[in-house]
Amino acid sequence: MKSLAGIAAFVYAAEQQNYAIAARLLGISPSAVAKAIVRLESHLGVRLFNRTTRSVSLTEEGALFYERCKHIINDLNDAEATIVQSRGRPRGRLRVSVPHIVGHHLLMPILPTFAERFPEIELDIDFEDHVVDLVTEGIDVVIRSGELTDSGLIARPLGEQHFVICGSPGYLSRYGRPETPSDLTRHACIHFKYPSSGRIAQWAFVHDQDRSMLPRGLTINNSDAALRAALDDMGLVHLPVYMALPRIEDGSLVPVLTSYMAKFGSLSLVWPSNRQLLPKVRAFVDTVVEGLRDRPEAFQPFKMKAS
Repeated sequence: MKSLAGIAAFVYAAEQQNYAIAARLLGISPSAVAKAIVRLESHLGVRLFNRTTRSVSLTEEGALFYERCKHIINDLNDAEATIVQSRGRPRGRLRVSVPHIVGHHLLMPILPTFAERFPEIELDIDFEDHVVDLVTEGIDVVIRSGELTDSGLIARPLGEQHFVICGSPGYLSRYGRPETPSDLTRHACIHFKYPSSGRIAQWAFVHDQDRSMLPRGLTINNSDAALRAALDDMGLVHLPVYMALPRIEDGSLVPVLTSYMAKFGSLSLVWPSNRQLLPKVRAFVDTVVEGLRDRPEAFQPFKMKAS
């Protein structure tokens, strides 16, 4: 318990890489932060920071210690938030991890409403396309695709994902419109590559054999860049309906092969079971579910509107 103040000072200084900023966040003086960390280093018998006149950075031992200490501080903050939930509004730091494409096109439009409703929640969002370990990495909530296999996690389904293949009017006027998946062998196809693994994302055809014949005109690890390439007449692109729909409606993209598409997995909000009752987690989950309820087209297959 004597080390608790030093641990808090250490964690904030490690995250900010600056004693003065850490002191401001903790409501104490920079000298108090420095003294608390010196006492902690003396107690541990190791140096936690490399110090210069302008900045601080973690030593190897400091980095290892930080990974454990940040969970202590997060748990203490969570415990405090749980106790005070009946007396006030949800508060505290909320760490969220979300895939890039979902974050940009589904989550970001909801955040202004969340920030207005819960100004005392400090959002810390990571855009990641790999599966994170919520407990080890100290994440409060993630948006994840696929089935939940960890019994220590709780999931709130958001809906089924549906994709659509699109091309620009300029591209289709030059190369023609494919009528069946086999026609794609004569087209440039823009593929998405997962940044973390390099794996190429499959296209969501009803029949598996239709996926194996796709040429690779362009492979790219960013969905918004893939969309940009399609708008610039570089080929056909495979996008979530919620991402493609605004471009289809304004005429800059044209959907093709819509009758051959299948659903492509589900999306869920996921959080550790020990955070189930935290007000900040409940507030985030409820706001996201409510926000996506206003966008039912995001989780429906694309259908051409009757003219």
